[in-house]
Amino acid sequence: MTRKTTKTNGLSRRSFIGSGATLGAMAGLGGLPFASSAIADSMVEGSILTARVYADISSLDPAFWTSAVDAMVIRCLFAHSLMYDTNSDVFEAQPSAMKSYEFIDDTHIAFELHEGIMYSGDYGEMTAEDAKYSFERIANPELNSPYMEDWATLDHVEVTGKYTGVIVLTQPFAPLLTTTLPGVSGVILPKAAIEDAGGRFSVQPPCFSGPYRIKDWQPKTRLILERNPDWTLTDAPYEELHLIPIEDPKTAELGFEAGDLDFSEISVSSIPRYEANLPAGAEFNKFEGLNYYWMGINELNDQLADKNVRRAIQLAVDRKTVVDASSLGGAVPAAGIIAPALIGSREANLYDRDVEESKRLLEEAGMANSLNLTISIQQTAENLAAAQVIQANLAEVGIQVTINQYESGTFWSLGSKDEGDQYLDLQLFLMRFSMQPDPSWATMWFTPQQIGIWNWQGFDNAEFGELQEAAQIEIDTEKRDGMYKRMQDLMEESGDFVFLNFVPVGVLNSDKVQTALRPDGEPVFYEFSPKQG
Repeated sequence: MTRKTTKTNGLSRRSFIGSGATLGAMAGLGGLPFASSAIADSMVEGSILTARVYADISSLDPAFWTSAVDAMVIRCLFAHSLMYDTNSDVFEAQPSAMKSYEFIDDTHIAFELHEGIMYSGDYGEMTAEDAKYSFERIANPELNSPYMEDWATLDHVEVTGKYTGVIVLTQPFAPLLTTTLPGVSGVILPKAAIEDAGGRFSVQPPCFSGPYRIKDWQPKTRLILERNPDWTLTDAPYEELHLIPIEDPKTAELGFEAGDLDFSEISVSSIPRYEANLPAGAEFNKFEGLNYYWMGINELNDQLADKNVRRAIQLAVDRKTVVDASSLGGAVPAAGIIAPALIGSREANLYDRDVEESKRLLEEAGMANSLNLTISIQQTAENLAAAQVIQANLAEVGIQVTINQYESGTFWSLGSKDEGDQYLDLQLFLMRFSMQPDPSWATMWFTPQQIGIWNWQGFDNAEFGELQEAAQIEIDTEKRDGMYKRMQDLMEESGDFVFLNFVPVGVLNSDKVQTALRPDGEPVFYEFSPKQG
């Protein structure tokens, strides 16, 4: 991972929402429904951090969270077993709620919790019984958590004292310290609170145990977190965190430049511009991203059931032109879904653009000049630019494509079986997935068990599923590398995927704010602090 920092002096505070014309123009892109003068004043004082997030919260239950935004908020609200060190350029897990841990052997990991971590309400102090309940809860197949694989080889947790226990695995588990314990699946919550919430919860947690707690939530407008007075493990530098959901990054960039945001991730296409010329009083960081972006092709749809048709679509897409259009030179085409920073990264794709072969396959399938498809996207400028190139590419081989744009809430329901049979109507779609620093987190969403959950392609490959299980328990790095490369080969061979790019991350922050960013650029908001002096 690399990061680049530049800055200028003298923050401009032009009033972004002072102009009715400007606000009206932004309304179609999601608007900026915040930034009262009181908030602006308190931002200057450093008691409030105002930051852009790309979507609203949807589930804060560690067993059922749905987006990176949920994960960002969960980090603020609940104590995690381990956390990534934001002062490092590589992913290094360090103790958080866990005071220490030790490998007794490959399948027994002893741990000790800090004393005095309190749950809000009447739920008392965090104990090893809470860790046992939380880890076993996610691993329990009856709960049907989409993150069950984070604890794929968990047998049980043995409680050895009020604050001590042993994690007992059936087999070694490579991602345990890279993504499970430092991630959301390492959150420790009390059994009584979950049971009082009916067994699971959504956006109203039954208790808090982290540096912040929810003060106010106005859906699609803002989430306000305030310091949790019961938290004593670390500092919580800001009195409040104001997290503003703004889907369109271009809108967020305008808000930042107007002085109404202290922090914002920017669009990939704006990275070259901000590298060359920063707003006054701003700092800029660029990170090599782990998140991956691709076009999915749903083989469960009747028109796309023929593998030759899907291959023809793959061969028709000019990936470089798509990536250039969506990122304006800010990204390069990818050879898979595992970033170069991780083991399992491929060096080349199996299939490159071949218009004549695409036409031949369509002719062979009886689909020459007769296929009409839709491509579903979230409504951002980058997605639209990518979809328009794909639309033109497919038109060259006789496939007509209609672009359907959706706001985030609707988009993320399109491939879900929980919403009925609409997942069968999905055809082409552009998707970006957040990543954690282990290759298993790239591939785990495409197993047969994930069809109708996160596997919107309907990709059903037994070998892939077997490799996913085998790679998680393989400790030999070279062997894991080969397994994950083979899995990406299987994905591409299916005709269900067109790999586009890994998403570089550019972030802007006020030079009055000391940020705390993971090596992939993801913010850890509760560690942000006002700069002194």
